[in-house]
Amino acid sequence: MTEDKVRDKAGKILGFVDTESAKSGVGQITSFNQLGFKGVKDRPDGWYLPNEKSFPAIILETKSETTDLKQVHIDELLKNTLIVEKKYKNHIGILYNGFLVKIYKNGEFLRDENDLKNKEYYLSLFAENKIDTNKIYTITARINNNLHFNFGIKNLYHRMIFTACALVAKRYGSVLMKGMNYTTFHTSIHTTLAKSFDEARKQNIKLDILLEAYSSIKMNITENQEAIDDFIESVCEISDNINSDFWNGEDVMAIFFNEFNRYKGKSESGQVFTPDHITSLMFRIINVNKDDIILDAACGSGAFLVKAMCNMIDEAGGNSTTKAKHIKQNQLFGIELDKEIYALACANMLIHKDGKTNLEQLDARNDKAKKWIKSKNITKVLMNPPFENKYGCLEIVSNVLESVKRNTPCAFIMPDKKLEANEKKAKRILQKHTLSKIIKLPNEIFSGTTTSVFVFNSGVPQNNKKIFACAILEDGLETIKNQGRQDIKNAWESIEEYWVDVIYRQSGDDSIQWLNPSENLSYQTEEIPFHITAHDFKKTILNYLFFKAEINPDEFKKKIIDYILFDDLGSIDNELLKVLTDKLSSKTTSDKVDIENWEEFLICGKDGLFKLVQPSPRRLTDYLNEGKVPFVASGAFNNGIEKYVETKKKEVLDKGNCISVSAIGGFSFYQEKDFIGRGGAGSAIKLLYNENLNEKNALFICSILQIILAKYDYNTMLSGAKLKKEKIYLPVDKDKKPDWKYMENYAEKVFKDLFKWIEK
Repeated sequence: MTEDKVRDKAGKILGFVDTESAKSGVGQITSFNQLGFKGVKDRPDGWYLPNEKSFPAIILETKSETTDLKQVHIDELLKNTLIVEKKYKNHIGILYNGFLVKIYKNGEFLRDENDLKNKEYYLSLFAENKIDTNKIYTITARINNNLHFNFGIKNLYHRMIFTACALVAKRYGSVLMKGMNYTTFHTSIHTTLAKSFDEARKQNIKLDILLEAYSSIKMNITENQEAIDDFIESVCEISDNINSDFWNGEDVMAIFFNEFNRYKGKSESGQVFTPDHITSLMFRIINVNKDDIILDAACGSGAFLVKAMCNMIDEAGGNSTTKAKHIKQNQLFGIELDKEIYALACANMLIHKDGKTNLEQLDARNDKAKKWIKSKNITKVLMNPPFENKYGCLEIVSNVLESVKRNTPCAFIMPDKKLEANEKKAKRILQKHTLSKIIKLPNEIFSGTTTSVFVFNSGVPQNNKKIFACAILEDGLETIKNQGRQDIKNAWESIEEYWVDVIYRQSGDDSIQWLNPSENLSYQTEEIPFHITAHDFKKTILNYLFFKAEINPDEFKKKIIDYILFDDLGSIDNELLKVLTDKLSSKTTSDKVDIENWEEFLICGKDGLFKLVQPSPRRLTDYLNEGKVPFVASGAFNNGIEKYVETKKKEVLDKGNCISVSAIGGFSFYQEKDFIGRGGAGSAIKLLYNENLNEKNALFICSILQIILAKYDYNTMLSGAKLKKEKIYLPVDKDKKPDWKYMENYAEKVFKDLFKWIEK
């Protein structure tokens, strides 16, 4: 191509067209003088000169296809950027011959590239994260309190949806000004939403759900003008704080969700939103590119889709390219079951001017979802499915793997032990699909649950192929009061680069493991050596004594605290005061317990110390009437007893003189009398029997079991099969057998020391 043709081609790719906000164009007849640089007769090949001088400018220099780009051409470009520098602090110089692009940032060589991209790509070279997360958290808290207390919206998700809709409306040009009454500002949002959906609903009628959700929200208070003004001001502040020209894929809605979720009640569970830096890591470790077709079948706020959209469009050359439009319309697919969260995901995409993303409200576990996924020609999967079994975590994973083409990389965030805790389901998955990588995430990522990224290749059986595993122990984020964990020191970028390299090369870090899938399906953390103190025994035995004496330990502790902290003499009698005084003045003895000569035993199963019994399937709701028989379940208090019930006729009770073990937390209690045990699936208890067991040595053993089995939680509940693999450390006699008498005598001494608390 001639230089003229290269110049014209470049102008179209760059999008150099005059607008209200910038002078822009190509050609050799326009001088810098005509562009506002007085007295300068030089003529650039192309220019982008924003009216706002704080924004970056772009200068283009073109040559023919047959011209090799040499220093003389570079000098010509840099001369023109120096002219522009008189008015624009930041500027990009581009030298282009139809094949090679040389990029100069503020006069310094940046890099060579093979493809010319839209101007937005070059403007983004000056971009910083313009989304002030601290400010958004602060304003969101203000909005939440305003909607809750001043507007009377009691439902948390309704407050979230109302805020999201106002933000979308503002993004699409809704006029929101202080002084508007409730009817005017509510109608303005509704009208803008309806208009913005006109084109989008041709492709996806389900976007109407957001409008429906907004329309259904009812305010208890609408006359508070101060509250209306404050809400409008807050929405405008956030909207102004989001500059789409500098947007780097941050999930803005997730910032709202994380803030709103601090107010969420215990009943409103199941939704866990993925932090932005983790979506970025997962995007990179499965090597997503601009031509991929992405699926998130449990999309929540849409974090993965937003991150994918940003990065793919950036690679394609910017938001104004034809490819960017194609990405939005044809390459991003999401499924969300919860109607209200689905509406919020729609809002998230619309905030980023993408009403086209294919979002469907479906149950990702069923055949309808499977059929829908199969029709989309998915090439990469990024997901954070709900962790709990009741929401079908592994059913969703299995369904997705079954629905995509062979060898599709699929990355899922799941609890560390999810696959090991569901052996049968995991085995079925690995019969058809390969688990290739496990990347353990820092423990702080999701409160209360430790997680890993599990990367599968669909349609290829595991066949005992070893699994690469590594552990990211730190992410550089710090907890900010009331604002969650944030990258305030900008540490994550270098950490991410390091781990992407390690995972790609599968070498270079001491944490790397190669797992045998028949033995382990999680990153193997080093087990903490067994350790027990006298305090552990005292705590177990004193709680048992409180239970036997029908003393509420919380009330008892409160009496002591009230006396010590607040001099409340009415809460404590003289006898108990004497016990406290003696306790405080007595010498402190060593809390250490010498376990050097203890031995390890299998808890139960073949060659195990105890006989394992699992109660018959039954739940507390099966017993409506109160009675005298204890119902023992997976509780942490009151010796595991939920309540005392009336049993059914001829019902066989579980025999006493055993240890009950909770499936959650490993809470272990001695059961003296016959009882009804919680049985069946899920959090059923396990019962341990041994003919040598009595009240004293059982409490000694309960103290040890509690330490060993505390690792089991809601995501990795203790099953009978797991308990058979667990071992216990116990003192032994001269024949290396459990020393039952020693354990009994030790507990007896602790009994005598602690019984004075019960007597008083």
